[in-house]
Amino acid sequence: MTETTFAATRPLSPRFERNLALIFGLLGLILTILIGLHWSLVLEPTLRSEAESRSSALAQAQAQGIEKLLGGDVALDRLQIELQTALDAILLLKDRSTGAPFIRGIKLIVDYDLIGVPSGSLDVALGEDKCADCFVAQIPLYHPRNHQLVGIATCYSSPQFLEQLVRDVRIKLLWLGGTILGLIGFAWWESNRLLRRLGESESNLRNIFEAAPFPMMLIEADQGGLRQINRAAKAYLALSEDQNGRFSSESWRALHASGLPNQEEEPREMPILDVDGTLRWALVSTIPLRFSGAPSRLISLVDVSDMKKIQDELRAASFTDSLTGLYNRRYLFSRLISEIDLVNRYGHPLSVILFDLDHFKSINDTYGHGVGDEVLIQIAVVLRACIREVDVAGRYGGEEFLVILPHADAAKAKDIAERIRITLKTLKWPQPRLRVTVSAGVQEYSVESLDEFVEAADRKLYQAKEGGRDRVV
Repeated sequence: MTETTFAATRPLSPRFERNLALIFGLLGLILTILIGLHWSLVLEPTLRSEAESRSSALAQAQAQGIEKLLGGDVALDRLQIELQTALDAILLLKDRSTGAPFIRGIKLIVDYDLIGVPSGSLDVALGEDKCADCFVAQIPLYHPRNHQLVGIATCYSSPQFLEQLVRDVRIKLLWLGGTILGLIGFAWWESNRLLRRLGESESNLRNIFEAAPFPMMLIEADQGGLRQINRAAKAYLALSEDQNGRFSSESWRALHASGLPNQEEEPREMPILDVDGTLRWALVSTIPLRFSGAPSRLISLVDVSDMKKIQDELRAASFTDSLTGLYNRRYLFSRLISEIDLVNRYGHPLSVILFDLDHFKSINDTYGHGVGDEVLIQIAVVLRACIREVDVAGRYGGEEFLVILPHADAAKAKDIAERIRITLKTLKWPQPRLRVTVSAGVQEYSVESLDEFVEAADRKLYQAKEGGRDRVV
């Protein structure tokens, strides 16, 4: 399997072009043979038969006048003259367009016993007596009264009209055959051109598919294995080819199992877990198409891991205190609203602890703001160490901290507050004379408003301050 895995049609090979030309050439030859056979076996015999029938009909029509003369009671001399005149008139019948006679020759033979005239007196032969190409029509002559056969008129009709008709039809057939061969040649040329353009288009599509900087994959409908992939997809998902020519990997199978978006859905951000446990995020989109006659989907991935990381950082910055890493006041109030809603729904206890650092201004004035910041950071460390996993600690403002304790009544909250106070009091600082203590107010929720709930804790804190600080009320 080459590195280029997207199957596309290669440019037309000389062998393919020769085969295509041979197919069209055979088609033209077959049509030419069919036209020739149709002419030889059908058209030309039909035209000749039609010409003979028309010649015979013409001769039959002219013979009626001869029959009237032979059946009349006229003298022999007058009969000879009238027969000569009638036969000459037949020979003078010509085509107006070409001037060629319809009948080139005529021969009259009569039965003298029935006519009652001397033998040989009415034998007449006018015009051409030898015409190899003429149509010969022997017309029987009957007596107009007793309908006895009294003679035979042999007419030699001109073949010129048949030859002209055959020539015209042959020319039309040649034009038709030439037109068909021309159309076949044009169809071959156009087909060859279109196939070349199709090959170029598919080659360009393959190159675009391969050169895409983001992963692209082709999957059959209802199939987990990938039919085609580009280099970016192979590297991004660590894909490998199996014995069936399909591509797969652990990352791809997990991504496919989590449900790909269909064509009606917008692109979806989906997690991708690498073999080494690294979590990445990709924007996944699909486009329906048909590949080799089978319904398929083109899947594209755009890695958004860096963007997700930035989003997470921005989200964390929006509800996290930058100095201590604890939640900020905004998040604390948002979380309190959610916890109060749960308490009102399910009735479990909820308490808060409001801490205030004792004499913090004095610490800043005596040791500097750098030490003051370090004190705040260490308080955050102690809070995280002393509270439960379900509890939420945050910087309420300045040197004040708030701890939210779900499922904790006032007594339990007070125990936690005392643990925090004692832990902070016993901390050792680099500054020998530095001592850090806190005062705390504990309040259990009792169906008051959010502001009233926090204000009650603040009043308890004030009582602790008034009572000498370093205590929990």
